[in-house]
Amino acid sequence: MSPPALLALACLAGLIIYTFYCAVWRIYLSPIAHIPGPCFAALTFWNEFYYDVWLGGKYTWKLLDYHEQYGPVIRINPHEVHIKDAEFYDELYIGGSKGKSNKWFWSMRMFGQQDVSAFDTLDHDKHRQRREPWSPYFSKQSVTRLQPLLIQAVVDKLCLRLREYQIAGKPVVMTHAFSCVTCDIISEYSFTEGYNLLEKSDFDSSHYEAWIGLTKMCHVLKQFGWLYPLLDSIPMAITKWTSPEMYLILQGQRFLLKQATELSKQRGKPDYKETTSRPSMLKAFMDSPLLPESEKAPPRIKAEAQTAIGAGTLTTTHALKAGTYHILANPDVLSRLMTELEERIPDPSKPPTLKDLEQMPYLQAVMHETLRITYGTAHRLQRIFPDRTLQYKDIAIPPGTPISMSQLHMHEDERYFPNPYKFDPGRWQVPNPPYKYLVPFGKGSRI
Repeated sequence: MSPPALLALACLAGLIIYTFYCAVWRIYLSPIAHIPGPCFAALTFWNEFYYDVWLGGKYTWKLLDYHEQYGPVIRINPHEVHIKDAEFYDELYIGGSKGKSNKWFWSMRMFGQQDVSAFDTLDHDKHRQRREPWSPYFSKQSVTRLQPLLIQAVVDKLCLRLREYQIAGKPVVMTHAFSCVTCDIISEYSFTEGYNLLEKSDFDSSHYEAWIGLTKMCHVLKQFGWLYPLLDSIPMAITKWTSPEMYLILQGQRFLLKQATELSKQRGKPDYKETTSRPSMLKAFMDSPLLPESEKAPPRIKAEAQTAIGAGTLTTTHALKAGTYHILANPDVLSRLMTELEERIPDPSKPPTLKDLEQMPYLQAVMHETLRITYGTAHRLQRIFPDRTLQYKDIAIPPGTPISMSQLHMHEDERYFPNPYKFDPGRWQVPNPPYKYLVPFGKGSRI
C-alpha cells in the first residue's frame, strides 16, 4: 500500500476512533449523562441544527415536546441542560450578589461578536465591569429626562410623516415606520451622529430588513462560529453584490467604528470637552472612570454601539407592530384604550409626560400584554455557574454546565396565563397580576 493510501487510512481510522470516543463520552461519561433527554440530542449538535437551521428556528417549540416526554429538566444538546418550570426562573437568572454566572461561548457566536460588548461578554466579573457605564445611561431617570427633548420630538416627526401619507392617500408599512422611530431615538441618544431615518422620502426599509436578515443567520452563525469572520473578511464590493443585507450591517459597523475612532482621537486634544459638547453613549463610555483604558479601544466601543442599535431597534419595533395589530384587531380593546386616552389627554397638543402615562391603568395593561406576546428574545438564554452545583429537586446540575430557560415557554404557560394566545389586557387588571412570570428580556444581572 502506498504512503498516501496509508495516510488516508490512518486519518479515517483516527476519525472513527475519535467519533466513537465522543459518542461514548457524551452518552455515558459526561457530567450531565444522568440528565434525561433524547439520545440523539445528547450525542450531537446536528439535532439542534435540523430544527433551528433546516426548519428555521423551530427548536424552541420542539423543546416543549421533549419536556412533555422527559420532564421539566432535559438535556438538549451535548453540553446544555434546559429547564421548563416558571417557579425556578429566579434560581437561574440571579443578581450578582447571589453568585457568579457566565455566558456560554457557543451560543454567543450567534450574534456575530463574542466577548467584546457587555451583552456578549462571557465572564461574570468582566461583564460586571463593562455593564457599569450602561446603568446610568439607560436608567428610568435618564429616560424621563429624554422624553420631552428627544423621544417626543421623534414621535412628533413620525406624526408629521404619517400625515403626509394620509394626504397623499398612500399606505404605510408601519413596521418600517416604527423601525425608523426606534432607530432614530437610540442612535440620536447613543452616538455622536444620529441616523435620521425618518427624514428619508420613504420610510427606510433597508435598515430594518438588514437586521432581520442578520437574525435569520443567527442559528447558522451559532453552529459555524467561523462563518461571520469569513463574511467580514470578504471585500465590501463583493458582499454588496452577494448579500445586500450583510453589506448594510457591515457598512453600519464601519460607520460606528468611524465615530468611535474619531472620538478616541479627540480625547487627546486640549479642547476635547468643547468640541464634543453633544452628549452620547459613545462619549460616556470613552469618558467613563469605571472602565480602564484597555476597554476604551474604538473596536470595543463600536461593539457596544452595535448592541445598542440592534437591541434598541428590533425588540421595540416588534413590540410596537404587534401591539398595534392586536389593538386594531380587537375592537373592545381599541374602544377602551381610546376612551382612557381621550379622558387623560384632553388636549393632544400637550403630550403627557412619562409619569402621566404610567398613571393610565388600561394603557399599562395593554403594554404588559404586548410585552407578554412579543417576548423580547425568543431564544433561550444560557447561564453557567462556574463554582457551584445547581440543584433542581433531586437533580444535581454540575458546575460549568450551560443551563437555560425560554421566555416563550414562560409567557405561554397556561398555569399563569390562561388562554395564552388571546390578547387580553384584562389579565393584568386582576387583584394579583402575574408580573413575576413576565420576563420579555430575562432577569438577573446579566444583559
